Amino acid sequence: MATTGLEVFDKTLHTTNLWLDEICAEIGPDKHLAWHVLGAVLRSIRDALLISQSAHLAAQLPLLVRGAYFDQYRPAAQPVAERSQEDFIARIRQELAGCRPVRPDLAASAVMRTLNRHITEGQVKKARDALPKGIRALWPEPEQTAKGATAAPRAEEPVPPPVQKHPAEGARDTVERPPERTSAATGTPSMAPSAPGLPSATPVEPAAAKTAERGGAKMRARRKGKLPAEP
Repeated sequence: MATTGLEVFDKTLHTTNLWLDEICAEIGPDKHLAWHVLGAVLRSIRDALLISQSAHLAAQLPLLVRGAYFDQYRPAAQPVAERSQEDFIARIRQELAGCRPVRPDLAASAVMRTLNRHITEGQVKKARDALPKGIRALWPEPEQTAKGATAAPRAEEPVPPPVQKHPAEGARDTVERPPERTSAATGTPSMAPSAPGLPSATPVEPAAAKTAERGGAKMRARRKGKLPAEP
């Protein structure tokens, strides 16, 4: 920002440039034209207001813009008799006759939206409500301008979580079980291991079982006296 050495001048230059940038965003990048549009529209609004209404609006303008607002001001002739929308637009067109062609109604709305953003909402409503209906139609509601200037971008909608597929009704998980081991000699299943802490049972071979059975029969026969005692 350029400096002049005086804070009041630096501030009004900075603020005025902000206003001109906003007007350029709507009518094109030409600050020379934007300055003339700003002055023409403000003076047309001024001449449609009563002296007291005009003074209250001027009090909220930047110092540099206020000078353009009061240029060629004639309080005794205010407000002008012709205050229709056509007369208002014709006044702006006449002041912009030596500039690059621009639609006066669009130029008026651009300046009015800038006023909505930089002066208090209460003062905007007072000035706007004091204008005839036709001119007031060119001035957007303060709430509309505020919403358009501050609306944030829409949040991305959250991505929905993936749909979990449930197993079909009645389906069951199968658990693989190891095949039962069989005895190599007989083909019969081997005994299952015993509970923890107990010795595991060992399978008895068929031949040993028969020998033990015969030995037990002999011992029972000797006890009964049927067989002689072994030497």
